[in-house]
Amino acid sequence: MTWQDRVLTRAEAASLSGLHPVTLDVVLHRTKPLAPLYSEKRKGRRWFSAADITVLRLAFELERAGRNWPTAIAQAFQHLATPPPNDALLVVPVLSVSSTSGRVLTGLPALSGSDSMIVLPIGRIAAEIIAACDQLKETTVVAVSN
Repeated sequence: MTWQDRVLTRAEAASLSGLHPVTLDVVLHRTKPLAPLYSEKRKGRRWFSAADITVLRLAFELERAGRNWPTAIAQAFQHLATPPPNDALLVVPVLSVSSTSGRVLTGLPALSGSDSMIVLPIGRIAAEIIAACDQLKETTVVAVSN
């Protein structure tokens, strides 16, 4: 499974992103035009990738910091085209609502300005989700028959 392979179910995505399945359903309903940024619909079912789950997890953190879901999803998606380095931080100005605002930092350079910032460990979050996805796909399903 690669970063972009959409092979995970709705239940797996909810579990790995830290969202309750009902909360994920609400997010899907309220952000329907943005759903292609974090899922794919095939034969009536939603499928997710490690990248999609990371977008959902970061969007959840941004929503907790005061963003609305559409802005949070757009900002998270903007910075996750590829898996970030493990030490990467996402730094977003508190009052910004642009999907292109924020930047990913590595090596912890000094932050410019004195504005309040939201800082998320984007690299650590992505690494944890990738590891959980890999572990999930390595587990085998055993059918028991009587």
